[in-house]
Amino acid sequence: MLTIIFIHIHVMKRDRIRTFLIVPVTILTLMSCCCLLPGMAYAQIKADKAGGKISLEGPWKIRLGDDQRYAAPEYDDSSWDNINLPGSMMRYALDRTGTISGTLWIRKTITIDAKSPRDDVGLILGRIGNADEAYFNGVKIGSTGRFPPRDLSMWNHPRYYVVPMSAVRYGAKNVIAVRIWYYMINEVRGPLAVAAMEEFRSSKATTGFLLITMDYLIIAAGVPIFLVFFFFYIRRRSSEEYLFYCLQLLCGLVVILELCNYWNSYGSILARFKILGVGWAALNVVHPIFLHRIYGMQRKKIEKILWLYLAVVILMAAVFTTSNTLRFHGILMIVVTVGIGFYNFSCHFSALYKRSPYAKLFGFFGSAVVITAIHDGFIYLFKFIGYEFHYGILFDYMLFPYGAFLLYTGTTLVLVSRLIGMMDEIEDLNTSLESFVIEKALLSDRLSQSQKKTPPISITSRTEEKIRKVKEFIEENYTSDISREGLAASVEVHPDNLGKLFKTCTNQKLGDYIYELRVRDAAKKLLETDDNIIDIAFSVGFESLRTFNRIFPKFMGVTPEKYRRQNRQ
Repeated sequence: MLTIIFIHIHVMKRDRIRTFLIVPVTILTLMSCCCLLPGMAYAQIKADKAGGKISLEGPWKIRLGDDQRYAAPEYDDSSWDNINLPGSMMRYALDRTGTISGTLWIRKTITIDAKSPRDDVGLILGRIGNADEAYFNGVKIGSTGRFPPRDLSMWNHPRYYVVPMSAVRYGAKNVIAVRIWYYMINEVRGPLAVAAMEEFRSSKATTGFLLITMDYLIIAAGVPIFLVFFFFYIRRRSSEEYLFYCLQLLCGLVVILELCNYWNSYGSILARFKILGVGWAALNVVHPIFLHRIYGMQRKKIEKILWLYLAVVILMAAVFTTSNTLRFHGILMIVVTVGIGFYNFSCHFSALYKRSPYAKLFGFFGSAVVITAIHDGFIYLFKFIGYEFHYGILFDYMLFPYGAFLLYTGTTLVLVSRLIGMMDEIEDLNTSLESFVIEKALLSDRLSQSQKKTPPISITSRTEEKIRKVKEFIEENYTSDISREGLAASVEVHPDNLGKLFKTCTNQKLGDYIYELRVRDAAKKLLETDDNIIDIAFSVGFESLRTFNRIFPKFMGVTPEKYRRQNRQ
């Protein structure tokens, strides 16, 4: 898909690139919206005995502690507390233990109609933080994650357990007991139901493919994009926007991989939270710096503050973050994330106001990831403080992976179109150089022939006075459109002879003299103002950004962007 888009962009004219990008933007937006469909479909599993489902939503029995006797159906749980599920259990645990980790049990008694088909049934328990073991009438039917000491958190993984027919008591009471280990995230999210096998398998297949596989597709798409643009940076070290794009992509992949929740390569869940926190903080740093580079913003002081913030986060994660301080550090990071998110918005608005190239497209893609990051930040905030918040369909899932996918894919298209524009400029420059060489050769032949026929031009005091007036006029009006004919007429010289006289008196071409004045003025504005390069080019008299980028290195030795960056550090 991306290859086809790239080929189409390549063959299109530059003035049509922005129009064409509307198509992939629309496609990507629809893809991101479709990612919410499994959550919406999954949330629609309700109590419906006639449809072969029994809802488990509502009151459950709950007790802190761990005792294997709690799994037995004959165990008396009348003294246990009541809690409504799905929902958070963190506040319940915090009020009674004051700790963010531990083990608890939940139980629920249901009756299955005797007329139900005599077959295996499916138990749907949503997503549980962090690990669980499920029992049906005392029979262990499955588990997800691992309990300490080799703990493995699977808080974002939906639970689907098959209940064998031999464990089901039709026309009688059935006891569902779930042993749960929690750490920071203590909740049961998503629909809870006992379903017939056909509906059970359908729900599991839909959720498994769209909710789980999509995360890995995002990761699979991100890796080659990272490699391609890292190669671009290696070949063009002056374009730091490619470097920071790769860094933000790498940080985003670390965060997404953690949110996918299917790996445990670095030990305990505390270590996982540390890795997630550092990855998220790094993303908060490199993304605004990427915006600074792509928009041509000179904000060195803000960048120093961002790097200092990342250093503090790494130090806190390595030294000061423990099980007791994890909640506080997590809440603090969420607050900072929201603040940086609004700062990113301000960068987009500033670029839109200054009409920076691609500001609209970058603003669209960047806003998507900022909104999803803030969305997920608030969800984490509610989890960490233990506040019972019924999320609903839209707020029951983490959206950052999809926002990141939209950002990375869209930004890739924008950067590719930018590269194509640069390639077109190079081709135009080569064509201009070829034409220049040919014209120079023809001019050289004409000059050699004319020198044989006409005597050399003599420089008189009158001629020098005319050239002085020409230079004064150019110095006063170089930002405007200066015609050779008008200059020649002002000093009563034939247009064909003006260039020769100017070169003879000043040892410089007339056009080069005008370009040099414009370039010197542009260089001064690059250092003294934060104006966009294209605006500076127009203000000093250049008719196009392409011409400005071609002429500027001729006098200053580097591109305008590199000149500003080198001399303002």
